[in-house]
Amino acid sequence: MTEQSIGLTAALGAFASRQDRFPAEALRTAASGISDAIGVLLAGRHDNAVRILDKVLSVDAQASQGEATVLFGARKMRSFDAAFVNAAAAHALAMDDVAAGCHPSAMLMPALLAEGEALGSSGSEVLHAYVVGYEVLAELASREQDALHSAGWHPSCVLGPPAVAAAVARLRKLDASRSTAAIAAAASMTGGLVANFGTQTKAMQVARASSAGVLAARLAAEGMTASGDALERNPGLLKAISPRREVRLEGGLGFGPDSLRILSQGLSIKKYPVCYSTHRVVDAASGIAAQQGFSPELVESISVDIGATQAWMARHHQVRTPFEAKYSVEFAAAAGLVARDASFQQLEDRFIRHELVQRLIGSTSLHLSEERSTEDPVFSPADRVRVRLKDGRTFDSGEVPYASGHAFAPLSVHARRQKFLQCAESGGFRQAEELFGLLEGLEKLPDVRAIASVSVEAERVS
Repeated sequence: MTEQSIGLTAALGAFASRQDRFPAEALRTAASGISDAIGVLLAGRHDNAVRILDKVLSVDAQASQGEATVLFGARKMRSFDAAFVNAAAAHALAMDDVAAGCHPSAMLMPALLAEGEALGSSGSEVLHAYVVGYEVLAELASREQDALHSAGWHPSCVLGPPAVAAAVARLRKLDASRSTAAIAAAASMTGGLVANFGTQTKAMQVARASSAGVLAARLAAEGMTASGDALERNPGLLKAISPRREVRLEGGLGFGPDSLRILSQGLSIKKYPVCYSTHRVVDAASGIAAQQGFSPELVESISVDIGATQAWMARHHQVRTPFEAKYSVEFAAAAGLVARDASFQQLEDRFIRHELVQRLIGSTSLHLSEERSTEDPVFSPADRVRVRLKDGRTFDSGEVPYASGHAFAPLSVHARRQKFLQCAESGGFRQAEELFGLLEGLEKLPDVRAIASVSVEAERVS
């Protein structure tokens, strides 16, 4: 039987089990996602949520044989525990990449590097497994026409475990039957709520998705069974989480060896460590701030046109803490107008609580659009910022359809490198240049344990 004539779960299992060779461009995109996620991990490794998870999981790790490096230091844990902690760090600062309405690299990178270290996998094997995970994630997301956020689900955390399981199954070279079982078992390990956005639990949700995928694949490798139609059964995972129960359950896969979504949709690399739904607002406000004659001190009022679902996710209207700032449209506008940025420096208390920033936040009104982008139902087709000054002058950003770093407005290699180095510096990692160079040549790396050796050296140097 072909993948077009069997059910979705089995078709994805068959895809994961094949040792397809993917195009070089697909592997380059995967490498950029892995590199970016590692940089963000380095910045987030001292986050309090990560510290809590590390402390709790380390109790069990002390009694087990370490397989995989934790937080790019000298310690090791079991593979799925290392993936849990490392994924939390990769997502803690809300600066990890986006595709298909999810956060692929924050889930795939920790799982694949942990398992790759345990198995002694090559860089090429890790990259091919990443592409498998990306395609499974994008396929599942494509079948739902509504925004999962609107039903209260965190899409990464309900769709991520099966995708990670497929990627790890590929890395472990599982056959079709066991790859299908891994994906199906992971479908029972999903869950994550929009209600916990703006709290430390959001990072934990993504971390759990990464770890669950590793665990599901390991269980399947040992022979654990699972329903071969767990995704598409009526009801199965996709129907259960669908906001209006109108998800597409039938039909073949929407991708193939010559039509990969990682090539057509790509990865959107985040420029700022704030909720992605506000990035276009930061860019729009920054564009206004760069216009001749503009002064944030003279602002009387700010108007933001933004999608209703975007604004719902970034729901903090009064901002006093970095957590609230990350999920605030008003803060995004204020930061762009004052600093032309919304980076680590702008998420410090002294910036957030500055009188000018607070005044601009209070002067901002939101105008919500129910119109949805054809590329991502979470977003409106474009965002826009308009500013009126006290002297009557007005400034208009115009429509901003893509944030800086979006797959259709990508960051340069230089910009990606600068982000990596800044993240590493923020996280106190001293071997950043060496690590970035190693990651740029990931496809040719014979053993990904070489990445861990940089971690050990960095720990020794520090």
